[in-house]
Amino acid sequence: MRRKRRTKRFNVVMKNSLYVAFIVVILLCIALTGRLVWINNKKGNEYGKKVLSQQAYSSRTIVAERGSITDRNGITIARSEKTYNVVLDPDVILSHDYYMKPTLEAMEECLGYNSEEMQKIINDNPKSRYLVFEKNIDYIKVSNFNKYKSSHKFVVGVWFEEEYTRVYPYGNFASHVIGYATRDGGSYGLEQYYNDYLTGTEGHEYGYYDPELNSQKTLKDAIDGYTLTTTLDFNIQTIIQKKIENFQTEIGCNNIGVIVMNPNNGEIYAMASNYEYDLNNPRSLEGMFTEEELEEMTEEEKTNARYKMWRNFCISDTYEPGSTFKTVTVASALEEGVISTGDHFNCDGYTEKGGWRIGCNKKSGHGSLTLAESLMKSCNCALMEIADKLGSNKFFNYQKLFGFGERTGIDLTGEATGIIIPKSNLNVTELATCSFGTTFNVTMIQIAAAYASILNGGDYYVPHVVKEIKTSDGITVRKSEDAPLRETVSKTTSEFIHDALYMTVEAGTATPAKVSGYLIGGKTGTAQKRPRTEKKYVVSFVGFAPADNPQVMTYVVIDEIHDETLAGSSSPATRMTSEIMNDILPYLGMYPEGEIVYNVDLELLQEIDKNAEDEINEGVIPEDYDESESTGVENEEGFSTEG
Repeated sequence: MRRKRRTKRFNVVMKNSLYVAFIVVILLCIALTGRLVWINNKKGNEYGKKVLSQQAYSSRTIVAERGSITDRNGITIARSEKTYNVVLDPDVILSHDYYMKPTLEAMEECLGYNSEEMQKIINDNPKSRYLVFEKNIDYIKVSNFNKYKSSHKFVVGVWFEEEYTRVYPYGNFASHVIGYATRDGGSYGLEQYYNDYLTGTEGHEYGYYDPELNSQKTLKDAIDGYTLTTTLDFNIQTIIQKKIENFQTEIGCNNIGVIVMNPNNGEIYAMASNYEYDLNNPRSLEGMFTEEELEEMTEEEKTNARYKMWRNFCISDTYEPGSTFKTVTVASALEEGVISTGDHFNCDGYTEKGGWRIGCNKKSGHGSLTLAESLMKSCNCALMEIADKLGSNKFFNYQKLFGFGERTGIDLTGEATGIIIPKSNLNVTELATCSFGTTFNVTMIQIAAAYASILNGGDYYVPHVVKEIKTSDGITVRKSEDAPLRETVSKTTSEFIHDALYMTVEAGTATPAKVSGYLIGGKTGTAQKRPRTEKKYVVSFVGFAPADNPQVMTYVVIDEIHDETLAGSSSPATRMTSEIMNDILPYLGMYPEGEIVYNVDLELLQEIDKNAEDEINEGVIPEDYDESESTGVENEEGFSTEG
């Protein structure tokens, strides 16, 4: 029996299923299209770069030019010079057979490279996209190659990377202030402190070769670093560096620091020490050691020597200030009203404090002294009596007010805080020895800033080295504010200090600091280093001019003079100050007068002169007398140290 074939009918259910499937496909297509549009809008560049990377994609960083550093008069003391590196892209050169020969010919003709050697280098690095072949080539070669390439379509895979080399036109000029810079940024000094301002912002260039071998590029320009205009004066800095060099040649010492400063706004005109180094070759030790010494040194010894060479003595090293601090003690006591300018003090050559016999610099004693004479003759006994009247609490508070025990905030790296005795530990003996500048440590910049505030009428300024910061277009982005941070003393106290320290130079312990035709004021300082038994000293002098209206201040500190006959004498520091002042005062527009108007107490000065003359005639003070200020501190058992 014959079977009937059953046929499927396209029923409603099947139609609906087909419609649903069709709609789903349409929706998927719409979703996919939408997704592609979204990707193109949001991540088109990112994916585009990935695609381009398969088509000889290249990119490079455009280095920003590091900002220049100038002195206050616009003399450039640090700048960046553009150089060029030859960069190869072997992956591109090898991507087609017809690229190699014309590219090699271009390199040989324009750059002077051997074709066979270059081909081997390219073949040995087939996947490299960035191969620096040569650094610091002449711009003429770069220009010639680019001109050649513009007319030769198949020259590819060779380009030039711009780079900047830091150059210091004057070698070791103000090396501790400026610091040096490498590709990684600034090290020490202004180069490190202002690194973010000097560095600038890098630019970028990326692109690819299209099928027609045309270079398609996107460029984002670099933003150059800012220019620093410093407070340094090229001539004054040069003068003090020469004075230091002469001193080291003629006498010698372990270290020496000099700061020249405007006391009326905190600007540093010059700052130097005897370990100035060549900023263009900052790792070289040739200036400090002979070839024989360098050969015998280990790498660790050389590293330690470099750290010592790079260290800024004027802000990083601490020492006992000695008698320069007596000015601070006297000014503090005057401000508190515990003494007056008409007070007298008695010196028998020593004072008993806390069971210790603390001696004066003149062991036979100064006798009766006025307050001005106490500074002029640098009497320890008078200062101990003044400190007693002031008291430990107020003495400590004034130490802090004048900035001791903390950083001044100078715009240089590596500033030390110094060490002062805590208020709770300032007992009778410590207060006595602190009064004349021993048993605590300071930095040069702390003393300079404190003195500046006393001399200018009581305004404490943060010492600073940068005057202004500008963009490469000359737009000022930052300017130092010459506003005082706080007040330390009154104008009356300041004027007394002017007179007393002028007398110190005219007829006291600082006569070598005189400069013919000028009113010079100043204070000497001598401190014996620990251990006291080794008889090693740090001597110093703070000088200023004109004495009645200070416009410039010079601070000289000498660590361990090599001539034993001068080891404990402050005269080398006072003489150096005199030489510096003699050179820089006319340069600063202050000229010697034929007849000087002395705005000081002439009667008191004449009395002091007569007393000094009488003591010399009687043999009490030798004619070549200079402050030794080594203070004998003896306990009841007779043990003695020098303070």
